[in-house]
Formats: sequence, structure tokens, C-alpha cells
Amino acid sequence: MIKHPRQDDTQDETGVSSATIVDWFNFCREVCVFWAEKHSEKLGGPGCIVEIDETKIGKRKYNRGRLVKGQWIFGGYERGTKKIFIVPVQDRTEETLLALLEVL
Repeated sequence: MIKHPRQDDTQDETGVSSATIVDWFNFCREVCVFWAEKHSEKLGGPGCIVEIDETKIGKRKYNRGRLVKGQWIFGGYERGTKKIFIVPVQDRTEETLLALLEVL
């Protein structure tokens, strides 16, 4: 897996403010999501291992605490072929995610 840069390491290396780094990290995530949505593929099959996860991309309220506003994203990665899928979701309920897996 890819080791993600830490915010404080990036701040130390660049001398840029924490708020600016958070904005850039969020922008980079949004670019990745846009690209992945356009290049998503059907994954899986006999003998294939697909890793799945969900995450929320958004902004912190008043630049403090946990993420509160944003978009939930559900995605998968097929080991070996390195194919991906990524889709925005309204909620993370079991029903929603299982329905998506059947379609994808």
C-alpha cells in the first residue's frame, strides 16, 4: 500500500500553514476521486482478491476536530490487476453497500 504523507511532516518540509496543507490535501483527494470515477472498472471473479473500503472526503468545521461535511466514497482495489472502482454513496448502510457490490 501507499504510505500517505502526514500533515505535520508536509508542514515542516514546506513551511506552509496547516490550513493551506489541509486544503491542498483535500483538493488532491477530490482530483483522485474525479479520476477514479472516470476510470472505474468491474472487479472480481474466481481467484481474485478485492479490497473494499469507505471514506469521507470533506472539510472540518471551523478547521477543528473530525470531518463533518463532505461526501462518502465507496471503493475497491483488485490485487494483481490493480483495477479499481470508486463511487460516491449517500450512506454507508449495509443495504446500500451490498447493493452496490452486486451491481459492480
